[in-house]
Amino acid sequence: MLVLLLACAGAPSAPPPTIERSVAEEPQPTAAHEAWEADALARVPDSARGGPPLHPSQSPLPPFMGVDRGTARYVGSESCASCHPAAWAAWAPSAHAHAVETLRAADRAYDPSCLRCHVTGLGHPGGFDNHEASPGLTAVGCEACHGPGSAHTAAPGSAYGQLPAGGAACVACHSHDNSPSFTWETYWPVVSHGGG
Repeated sequence: MLVLLLACAGAPSAPPPTIERSVAEEPQPTAAHEAWEADALARVPDSARGGPPLHPSQSPLPPFMGVDRGTARYVGSESCASCHPAAWAAWAPSAHAHAVETLRAADRAYDPSCLRCHVTGLGHPGGFDNHEASPGLTAVGCEACHGPGSAHTAAPGSAYGQLPAGGAACVACHSHDNSPSFTWETYWPVVSHGGG
């Protein structure tokens, strides 16, 4: 644990964000979202991935694989920075890293129906609890997409949180109801990152 804390202490801090929409604002046909949702469901045989049953008030789970939710807990994106500096550098200035700020601007920062997609792990064991108690999870962090990372930080060489390429990775939150303008081709370049 001490090694992890020392590694986290050197994590780079992000500059203040400039949040701009750089993707198309036109609603997309529902068929694309439905196809991505079907692809996501087909890839994940156990929607709870070994953890407790899912509830609609919890943060949705993208179709990540290689994470046992029965034992894994959320550790916060800062835990990822030292081993994945390129991914951190892409994420830190992104709208994902500052997703709660859009809720604050709309006076919705305490609305659970919005928080579920604007924080990491709401309602899951070890996930976001509230803004004061869970500051490291007050964003759409690494684990919002890749799953809780405690097992990976304990054994970094192990495979973790694999996601399919394409819209199936994103529609847990970017559903047609929540994000009707979502298309993989325009949104992914804005948040594209590698593992290193």
